[in-house]
Amino acid sequence: MLHVHESVYHWVTNLAYRLRPEHPLEGLKYIQIATEAERSYFRRGEPLCILVWNTFKGRRERYYQLLAEQAQGADLMLLQEFRHDPALEASHRELFARRDADMAVSFYTRPNQRAPTGVCTVSAVRAVQTRFLLSRYFEPVTKTPKMAICTFYPLDRPDCPPNQSLLVLNSHGINFRLRRPFLHQMLQFEEQLRDHAGPVVLVGDFNTWEQGRVRILERVARDSGLYHVRFPRGIKAIRGHELDRVYVRGGSTSDAQVLIDATASDHNMLTFQLTLV
Repeated sequence: MLHVHESVYHWVTNLAYRLRPEHPLEGLKYIQIATEAERSYFRRGEPLCILVWNTFKGRRERYYQLLAEQAQGADLMLLQEFRHDPALEASHRELFARRDADMAVSFYTRPNQRAPTGVCTVSAVRAVQTRFLLSRYFEPVTKTPKMAICTFYPLDRPDCPPNQSLLVLNSHGINFRLRRPFLHQMLQFEEQLRDHAGPVVLVGDFNTWEQGRVRILERVARDSGLYHVRFPRGIKAIRGHELDRVYVRGGSTSDAQVLIDATASDHNMLTFQLTLV
């Protein structure tokens, strides 16, 4: 009986995989919200203040207040489900002053299509290179892809080669699909991380809501030489599996905190310090 159940599961999985939406030929959107970063490189040995947050499209009352409070001393802000709503556009530009802010758009809010939503990376240092990773598979109902941004920041000098720079991969994991599309997306990430010689920060809302997804992500992180940064309790989880995760290589972390505030988002903000070596 167990063998029959496994056979049916694999048949359904393979059928769903064959019927998947293909990688779209058009539709990848990129928005530069701010281009005012005053620093040209990060320094090894100096702690970087980093925050990671799924903002829930800025829907909750204290969204902007919490982000503004924590942004003041942040070197990197890595945001998922970031919605650049026209009502907040001026506030976002003010918040990101003296920083660079790049956004990869997954979809635009209907009906007016004027509110792009996706992942956003905000930095006090100018990136020397930016790449956008569009998931091959769409979410089944909304028919939207998931996005990730790879940004490369010079270390110790402005002319640091990109392959030796700090690579930051800010991601949002595909959610309502079977395990194989999730594996494909994680292998996309591994391809970016595998041959990079410099330090790495891999963060995001990975939608790791079941053990199989956790194993896939942990294997990709391990094979890329990254370790999982542990936080206090409070990270959003489903059946004990944390959705928001941070992995690093080439540095030490400290002061990992979870800022619990249900009035700001349905995910809690993660903050930590990273000292590159």
